Amino acid sequence: MRSCFQLLLLAFVFSFQIATAQTIERLYNISPTDTASNYTLVIKPASKTQGMILIFPGFGEKPADVLKETSLPTKAANAGYVVAIPYISNNTALSLTDAKQKQVDQLIQNLKQKYKLQRGKLIVGGFSMGGTAAVKFAEYSLTTSTSPKVHALFAVDPLLDLERFERAVQKAVHRSKASGSKRMMGMLQSMLIADFGSTPLQTPEKYYNISPYAYSDTTCTAIKPLRHLPILIFSEPDAENQFNANHRDLYDLNTADCTAMIADLQSMGNGKATLILTTGKGRRADGTLNPHAWSILQVDKTISWLNSL
Repeated sequence: MRSCFQLLLLAFVFSFQIATAQTIERLYNISPTDTASNYTLVIKPASKTQGMILIFPGFGEKPADVLKETSLPTKAANAGYVVAIPYISNNTALSLTDAKQKQVDQLIQNLKQKYKLQRGKLIVGGFSMGGTAAVKFAEYSLTTSTSPKVHALFAVDPLLDLERFERAVQKAVHRSKASGSKRMMGMLQSMLIADFGSTPLQTPEKYYNISPYAYSDTTCTAIKPLRHLPILIFSEPDAENQFNANHRDLYDLNTADCTAMIADLQSMGNGKATLILTTGKGRRADGTLNPHAWSILQVDKTISWLNSL
């Protein structure tokens, strides 16, 4: 697998110049025939690099979608970072298993070698389910001796507590009987059972080491590796919008996970764990009002945070 990745990362590259003199390259992750579902979009800075930022898109989101939704990738490249946005298996899998972590691990090592970033900082981040992947990989990185070490983590309204999420989807099914809720429930449970043999509601304690964060775990097993890591989390608890538009309650919002995890990390002594709750910033690129959006990330504040690391 390693040689396959390295060969294809080196062999299948195309690039073009954008107005800021940055270079965007599309690197194929698996094979030339998988161009639609497995590749990484890389933005290289025009000047000397100071590290790499790996940005995980949301569930089903493509790298090009991320560039439409937020200016963070291009501004981070302007600040001297190589920015990599992976698209792995259509970004429709839960990136929680060790196999998925090892795949991301190998991708990072290949990127670091290609762009000569062995001594640069590694920052991971993501939106929604991509934020889930970022938090999980940071935990994996800091507990795996052979893995590239994450220096900082950011996430935009990430799903963190799988037990809370399964319960919220289950409640939505009971309330509305809507086909969309039923599909979400079936998809979630199928993926978790396929990967781990059970769901969080069936075996809560088993998921203390699987879920990026578990509110019911009073020992905070999963997040212990993050005790000293600089962390920046954004969430917008627009309960009125979500209730009126989708009939969602407070238990159904990822804000619950974000506030609880940061509160626990701070109680564990992490003074570098920061939560930013925004108001009225949630809007998709098409103009749709939605607090669950890339737009709640404050780009300039995030760049300043990166520069302070």
